[in-house]
Amino acid sequence: MKTDNKTAQAQSIQHLWNSGITNAAEIRRRTNIPRSTIYLNLAKLKKTGSIIHKKRPGLPQKITSESSKALGQYIRRNPAVSSRKLASKLSLKGVNVSY
Repeated sequence: MKTDNKTAQAQSIQHLWNSGITNAAEIRRRTNIPRSTIYLNLAKLKKTGSIIHKKRPGLPQKITSESSKALGQYIRRNPAVSSRKLASKLSLKGVNVSY
């Protein structure tokens, strides 16, 4: 499921919550959003009062999703490619990785 769709669902749930509709079955009937999604978002609303996701700790990703996609396509075209060659491809995009 796409993130945009999840965000739209969460916003719909929050809108109904703010309108006074707090029953999961009623929200399900009105929106046709999966019950598990409704329960997760309602729990978050009850706990924090918001549906905004907390930023999680950890290192930032080394490569962008665009670079990752390009790398995957390159590997699919040439499965026997060496890690050294892949590292050189990434360095052209400005990402330094060891091999």
